[in-house]
Amino acid sequence: MLSASTLTRLPLRWIAILYGKTQADLAATGGVHYATDIVKLLMAGANVTMVCSALLRHGISHLATLEKELVAWLESHEYESINELRGCMSQLNCPDPSVFERAQYVRAVARLLK
Repeated sequence: MLSASTLTRLPLRWIAILYGKTQADLAATGGVHYATDIVKLLMAGANVTMVCSALLRHGISHLATLEKELVAWLESHEYESINELRGCMSQLNCPDPSVFERAQYVRAVARLLK
């Protein structure tokens, strides 16, 4: 079964929490189909994103589309590089990290209660 973009929520949360707290590179898997998915995960702190399901669904030429859209997004938001973008929305860069943790906890509990 191929993944869907909605599956990025879990890796997004954990990458944002782990960014800057470990020496390991962080790889985002599951649900990465569009350039916006890649941007969100890079902002959380991912070093790489894996797009297997997107390539199976759209073909290898989809890589060129993702690259083009990612470059366009970076340019339109005035980012010089991916390194400048990486981790900017992580817990490490949150003005109050405890608020970040509480928000993640509340979201997790709310999903369980649905």
